[in-house]
Amino acid sequence: MKLEELPGRVFLDTSAVNFILDHGEEIHDGAAPPAGFPDRVVRDVDALYNVFLTGQRAQWQLAVSPHTYQEVVRTQNAHRRRQLETWFLEIWQYWRDIIDKNDDLPSFIEAENLRLQLLASGTLDAIPDAADRILLSDAVVYRCELFCTRDWTTILKHRPALTDLPVEIVTPAEWWQRVRPYAGLFV
Repeated sequence: MKLEELPGRVFLDTSAVNFILDHGEEIHDGAAPPAGFPDRVVRDVDALYNVFLTGQRAQWQLAVSPHTYQEVVRTQNAHRRRQLETWFLEIWQYWRDIIDKNDDLPSFIEAENLRLQLLASGTLDAIPDAADRILLSDAVVYRCELFCTRDWTTILKHRPALTDLPVEIVTPAEWWQRVRPYAGLFV
């Protein structure tokens, strides 16, 4: 991969938004993960710590969508839902600022039309969950290079059927693997 091929715009799936909230101290402050965390969790915490550390200078564009919010508000635990809403709104405001400053992004009305066309095309039919198909379509509509998720059951296991998408589906650790060779240029 060449430096100019580094992903600049990454869509955060709801599972990634939840994970970042759950592990904020480790990801944002560099705290060590507690002993006994599964290896996959430790790898993703470490990856997001490094991605965000690098991103302070690399200026990643992190995308979410109104459909992310719809998933957040379906959280059953009221305390957890409030935490997620606050975290989502922070990311949402950041993403809205990017949309407002970039002429290459569709308006929300244009995005809705493009989303509907993609969903009707059948391209995402390999994904069993309708909400996941909508989030993936939003990543395509917003011209994201990566779709970052930790959803192993309904998204990641279906990646082989989605290779024609213009967005690549990755875990946090896989995102970091793309960035790692160039991280020294930004830190």
